[in-house]
Amino acid sequence: MGTAVTVHFDMVKDAKISAGENAHGGKNMKDYVVYHNPDSMGVPVTGVNSLAIVTDKKVADVIGDRVWLLTGEGSPRAFSLRSYFIVDHVESGAGARFETRLSGTVGKVFDPMVAVGSEDWFADFKRSQGNFAFGFQAITERRFINGLEAAAGCAEGDLR
Repeated sequence: MGTAVTVHFDMVKDAKISAGENAHGGKNMKDYVVYHNPDSMGVPVTGVNSLAIVTDKKVADVIGDRVWLLTGEGSPRAFSLRSYFIVDHVESGAGARFETRLSGTVGKVFDPMVAVGSEDWFADFKRSQGNFAFGFQAITERRFINGLEAAAGCAEGDLR
C-alpha cells in the first residue's frame, strides 16, 4: 500500500468539516473532476503541483469545492487518482497557457497513485464525463463521488 500525504495549511489547519458544509463559509460543497493527459500536457501528473489544476474554462464560485485530479498512463490507459483538494484560490492560468488556475492548501496527494480504472463505477463515470474530453467538469452523480471517496479512503464527512 502506498503513502497518502494529507496536506493541511492556512486557517483550516486540522479542520474537520461536517456533511453539508465546507471550510469556506458553509455552502454545500460541489465535486469536480479534471483529467491530466500526460500526452497533451507534455509532463506526467507527478511533474505538476497536485493541489492545483489549470483549465481553459472560465470558472466562478468554486471556493470551498473539491477537485479530483485523475490521470491515465499507457495503452490501453490505466486510470488513477492522483489527488483531491479543496479550492481556496482562483487565478488566471495565463502563465500556463490556460484560462484559469485553481489551487488549494487542503487535500490529499497519493504516492503511489490509486488505481481506479477497474472499479465497478468507473466505466459509467468516464462515460458521464465524455471520456474526460470536457475538461474541468462537475460530478453530478453521488455514486461517482462515493466511488472516488472510497478509492481515496475518505472517512465519512472527511473534507466535506
